[in-house]
Amino acid sequence: MKKAAWLLSLSLLIIYNLAAQTHTLNGVYGGIQFSVSPLVGGGMTRNDIVILFRPDGTFNSEMDKPDWKTRVSGRYQVSGSKVTVNYTRGHDQFSIEKNGNLKGSGYILFKLSGLTISPGYYEMKRATSFGGMGTGMVAVGSTSNSGLIFDGKGHFSNSRSAATIVSGDNVGGGSTKNSSGSGDYKLDHGTLTLTYNDGKTEVHNFFCETGDKKPMAAIDGGIYFMKNDNAGAAKTTNTMSQPGKTSTTTTAATDVTGNTDAKSLLLKANSIHGGSELDMIKTLQYSAIIMGIKAVSYLDIPNNKIRIELWENGKMVSVEQEENGDGWQWLNGRKATMPAARIAEMRSTFYSGLLGLRKPAINQMQVLNMQKLKNNTYSVLCKLDGNDYIFAINDQNQLVAEANKTFGRTSVSALSDLRQVQGIMIPFHEVVTSGIKKLVIQYDSFEINPVFNADTWGVPAGDR
Repeated sequence: MKKAAWLLSLSLLIIYNLAAQTHTLNGVYGGIQFSVSPLVGGGMTRNDIVILFRPDGTFNSEMDKPDWKTRVSGRYQVSGSKVTVNYTRGHDQFSIEKNGNLKGSGYILFKLSGLTISPGYYEMKRATSFGGMGTGMVAVGSTSNSGLIFDGKGHFSNSRSAATIVSGDNVGGGSTKNSSGSGDYKLDHGTLTLTYNDGKTEVHNFFCETGDKKPMAAIDGGIYFMKNDNAGAAKTTNTMSQPGKTSTTTTAATDVTGNTDAKSLLLKANSIHGGSELDMIKTLQYSAIIMGIKAVSYLDIPNNKIRIELWENGKMVSVEQEENGDGWQWLNGRKATMPAARIAEMRSTFYSGLLGLRKPAINQMQVLNMQKLKNNTYSVLCKLDGNDYIFAINDQNQLVAEANKTFGRTSVSALSDLRQVQGIMIPFHEVVTSGIKKLVIQYDSFEINPVFNADTWGVPAGDR
């Protein structure tokens, strides 16, 4: 849902593991951390997490390194049903559940095996960059695909693709590049050797979830999921019959000249979404339920303040707050300094999505150009303080998608279900493309210009 204005920071970690009720862990555990951008409609970023735990109390969380077998990222302790993982900076805590899972605030872990590969097509998708920057092509975002097919008989094929995209069911334009290869594979206690038909050899680490469910795999620290349909079989036929083939396709998009027309379109969208009422937003509060987690966000534009609270089972589990370039994070009763990248991402809220359509924001940004996409939809590219902001606007001058690139991180969202709230037309439905899947968010409520007090911005009780 767009509201760049509205931060929505949901740091949700879905990590898989099967932890034994002992004083040590032994094996590889992997999964995905994904977070919705601090702004409503700001998209979602993905962080693959794969950790090797050793019986001696050490662990390695950098599985993409050549020395992954011996590298030490820190130490962990198991005390009863509690597990503490200590990094160089900070720590994570989990509880061992009856089913063997490790559970923290939004964290679940399952153990992976390096002894076998379940036949099938394993695929990784992720949003990678702002597609088309510097090429004259304005796009809302870009994705990349990597896939490996194992036939269970020692043969494999792979496929890779990269695409420049624009989010939204009725919005499109960009280019796609594909490549593939095939050969034989061998797995030996987590070491995967791929020997291509042309004689080239690659060595990776590979760990796979086993059991009745469709497995996931961790390859060199990246998470792949087995497809649920017959796409793998089709891909196996195509890639093995045409090893090394590369193809590129481009969909039509028409550049529109000058920034005058582009700014005019932004102003038309401003009028449709509320005009002066939109321009007069000073404070904002919203709530949503995302995968069982309640998100409550507060925004104070004049004072440059943003706060995001996550609640689970009626209990506040995390807070992120930024004010005038400084920020802090609170989790499990502990407060820590917010990383610079996260601060930049939260500050971009004031110029992303719906808030980016306010006249004060439009006048501050550098409006670069506009591009016509399909179905009479246009994308407008803007810049401010080194950040990129894109607005996709349909033939009714409604905002239907948006993207922003801040601190090298790209967020993409498709927007719908427009509703009037205090004279402002707000998208209540958002589809966030994470790369691995789509996250659907339906917002509960928005309050325009509420009055905040000092308690709104306080640090929660606990270790401060």
